[in-house]
Amino acid sequence: MSMMGDADEEAAMFGKEAAKSKPRINRPSLNFLEHTKAAAKQASSSIIQAPRRHVLSSKEPRQLRSNQRPHFQSVSRPFSTTRRTLAEDKKESSGSEGYFNRAFYNRLDRDDQASYTSLTPDERQKMENVDSALRDHFAKDSRTHREMEDNIAAELEALDFEFPAAPVEREPKNNGFFQMGEKEDIGPDEDDFQGDDISSLGHGELEQTREIREYARLAGWEMPLLATATPLRFRYTTYMGEQHPASRKVVVEFDPSDLSLTPAHTQNLIKLAGVRYNPVSKLVKMSCEDHETQAQNKRYLGDTIKGLIAKAKSPESEWLKDIPVDFRHAKPKKRFQFPEEWLLTEERKKELEARREARELAQKTKMESPAGLIDGIKEIEEARNIDLSRVEAPLMAEAKQPMAKGKQGKKEMRQGRA
Repeated sequence: MSMMGDADEEAAMFGKEAAKSKPRINRPSLNFLEHTKAAAKQASSSIIQAPRRHVLSSKEPRQLRSNQRPHFQSVSRPFSTTRRTLAEDKKESSGSEGYFNRAFYNRLDRDDQASYTSLTPDERQKMENVDSALRDHFAKDSRTHREMEDNIAAELEALDFEFPAAPVEREPKNNGFFQMGEKEDIGPDEDDFQGDDISSLGHGELEQTREIREYARLAGWEMPLLATATPLRFRYTTYMGEQHPASRKVVVEFDPSDLSLTPAHTQNLIKLAGVRYNPVSKLVKMSCEDHETQAQNKRYLGDTIKGLIAKAKSPESEWLKDIPVDFRHAKPKKRFQFPEEWLLTEERKKELEARREARELAQKTKMESPAGLIDGIKEIEEARNIDLSRVEAPLMAEAKQPMAKGKQGKKEMRQGRA
């Protein structure tokens, strides 16, 4: 029991000594880092030298069993020679730098305040003097201010203001007995149309006309110049302001002989083009509509043509000489020519013209002569008269007895038919 008591007393003393040697982070000093390292080293050496039985029987085993360095947070700050300035000391420091007029500074806007702060004390005083001089010059009781007001009034009188007429108030609608006292659902009518503008439909028609004229100017003035300058002819499709999937399609046509190639390279290009070359018109026609915009499709066609030209010029295309040109895909259409024998000669035209004039003259003479007039009453009477020779004489029909019913009647009917 005495040994246990001594151990407890020694452990308690050791705990107090370790607690005393533990650094405090809320009291920073100039030699804080060295002091912390020394305290941690002393605590670890005292723990290692303590008897094992004292360590196990200690009332504060966490402090005795831990031989790691204590966790601390550095409170040091970077070295600087600049004097520390607080927020509340700003007004005092600004006044100590030199001449500074706080009332004049508060009257300025943000940009003028920034320029005023960047000036020297002498320049600040000059700025204040100029401002006060301008204020005195343009004061309300000065001559300059009165002249300015007179000029403004004269200019306003010269202007001719036309104010619109007041809107006509619509009389309240009488909804009847059952809607009496209820608010109207329909709001007040808008201003009447003054006839000084066209409708939105008219503006759309004008916009379409402008677009058509723009394309007409391009076709009449710029496209001929482009055709002579560049061998590639691109064709676009537009639907006059409407969105259409076919508007992104781009078609290019070119003549291989216009690309400044040698005859051998031209033949290679024709063979590489394949079915896109038309031997009748001697043009290569290609199109693209895979991309979303016309510019992308045009760029794709341009890159394809560059690739074909490079392939036709490359030494690797020597094997194309042994391949014959195949134009089976080009089937020429039969065009029937009008026979020259059927063409009207000058004598034939004169003959037909004479016949036409004679026919018209005979018809006109017949209409004007009395014999040529038609008597309507006479024609009606002739139509009513019937040729009696064509009418058969009526035969007297014998009086017939009514046929009997049954088999006898059927027998008589057969005899009558026979």
